[in-house]
Amino acid sequence: CFIVSEYLEGKDLNHWMIDHTPAWEETVSIVASVADGLAAAHEKGVVHRDIKPSNILMAKRGDQDVPIVVDFGLALSDSSSEMPGRKRGQIAGTPNFMAPEQARGEGHRIDGRTDIYSLGVVLYRMLCGQLPFKASSIADLLQAVIKDEPRPPRQFVRGIPRDLEKVCLRAMSKSINDRYTTATDLAEDLRRLLKAPEEPTTKQDKEEKKKKKKKEKKKTGIKILIAEDNEVTRFKLQSDLERWGHEVTAAEDGQQAWEMFQQDSFSIVITDWMMPNMNGLELVQQIRSGQVNDYSYVIMLTAKSEKHDIVAGMGAGADDFLAKSFHRDELNVRLRAGLRIVKMNRDLSEANRRMRSSLEAAAKIQRSYLPSNLPVITGVEFSWAYKPGDELGGDMLNIVPLDDDHVGLFVLDVNGNGVPASLLATTVARAMGPRHDAASILFERDEDDEVEEVLEPEDVALALNRRFATGQGSKEFFTLLYGVLNIGTREFTYVSAGHPPVVHQVANGSPEFLEGGGLPIGMAPENDDYYPETIQLSAGDRLLIYSDGLADAVNGEDQLFGSTRLMEYVRVTYNKPLAEMVNGLLGELKSWRGGTKINDDVAVVAVEMK
Repeated sequence: CFIVSEYLEGKDLNHWMIDHTPAWEETVSIVASVADGLAAAHEKGVVHRDIKPSNILMAKRGDQDVPIVVDFGLALSDSSSEMPGRKRGQIAGTPNFMAPEQARGEGHRIDGRTDIYSLGVVLYRMLCGQLPFKASSIADLLQAVIKDEPRPPRQFVRGIPRDLEKVCLRAMSKSINDRYTTATDLAEDLRRLLKAPEEPTTKQDKEEKKKKKKKEKKKTGIKILIAEDNEVTRFKLQSDLERWGHEVTAAEDGQQAWEMFQQDSFSIVITDWMMPNMNGLELVQQIRSGQVNDYSYVIMLTAKSEKHDIVAGMGAGADDFLAKSFHRDELNVRLRAGLRIVKMNRDLSEANRRMRSSLEAAAKIQRSYLPSNLPVITGVEFSWAYKPGDELGGDMLNIVPLDDDHVGLFVLDVNGNGVPASLLATTVARAMGPRHDAASILFERDEDDEVEEVLEPEDVALALNRRFATGQGSKEFFTLLYGVLNIGTREFTYVSAGHPPVVHQVANGSPEFLEGGGLPIGMAPENDDYYPETIQLSAGDRLLIYSDGLADAVNGEDQLFGSTRLMEYVRVTYNKPLAEMVNGLLGELKSWRGGTKINDDVAVVAVEMK
């Protein structure tokens, strides 16, 4: 077992303060951030018990130093009743920053407010440049923590706000009940000190403050576009919507509204039906034909009430109708319904964006396990090609030098598609790594992880099946063709686990299939039916290993590419260089498929003996 955690570059708060003399505003910001971190821990039922400058790292985050709470070695959780410091009479913590209940050994009383006291001492230390209590011995120091009141910070440093002093001393209250109830309350009080503006004194100041509040209120609403040629109706709509806090843009006809719509993004469009230049029906049609990003909810204002009119409006893309003359309460109800739809659409778009991002990340990881450099070996040439499908799939291939005399080649194809298939393919490829990777199962290793020998293909298949078989009929399985090429003897020994057959092209002869038996890996836990096949290769011979996405590809007429077409391509391209033949195969497949959707990955590995 092991823990992977972030590397935090920076000094602890003690050493950071040697090079920095923070103003009280910066001190308040730092302590408020630490309080946020403690609040998160306390919500999980965890009490740190040892908050002090050396346990707060000022980590580098771009141009800023961000405080991070570390070292939870003395932390208590709701379930840690037997830990030192939890029972009555037990003491744990650092004396200078220890809360009175800790100093008295009242471990049973410790909760989040204990950390708040210690953070109050940190705040005191940063403001005053010294600790609240000093003593010649630990015993005297603990007594001072229990009984003495700290001197107010403003007696040491001028310019500290009175409210900040009150916050600090409240956090350090002797009685646990007099402190802040939560670290969040402490953080909020600290940040109020940073935001508290001076009260406006002049009429101009008051007007500016009023405008600012109105602007802030306005920002909380949404953007709405009105298209209405009647000035009275347009004014009434705009006034009501702005009163409700929305940002409103008004157009006098459909054409003007369409031009505005193209220049900005609107969550709601409210449009009249009958307008000059471009009517409401035409405006809705333009919006629906041109909008590709965020969805706009369209409410049509109309005096029309016939069913065929409503059908025409809905057919054009309107979401709702509001009959003239409407009451503002009805408008508000329709508006709220529209906002729910807009929010659902945007949530769905965001979920799709995150899903696409996850798929792209999985595909990138998967591609990172494809061969980066082909082995350069006298007398042998290798080539490979990989074409992902339209959906994230589970094909993988590699060419792995095993030792001076052997090279491993494999193509695997995971059942299904999407992130699970991609992750399984990547995991298997990781397990079939090169010699220097201690996690590779292609080798027999001693107790010191030193390679003793290269495993036979059937042993590799068995090892994979033992690792990945989860139960009878499991849907998480994959086909595999794994072979080992002996460079010296030119023998190719392989095992097939439910995989398409290898194509063997004899020099100046016709290609033939090399069949192999065995169930796919992971389909049956007790399966050991993996038998090796060996073929002797000669100069000019070629091998082609591929996934079923090649032969099973279909074109627009629902025809299979098929094994016959594959064999004919291999035969007629024998005189072409190996890499040209492999890449041309994917080109041939693309041309034959036309514009048909690519339903599966295609992975190809080829070998030629010189």
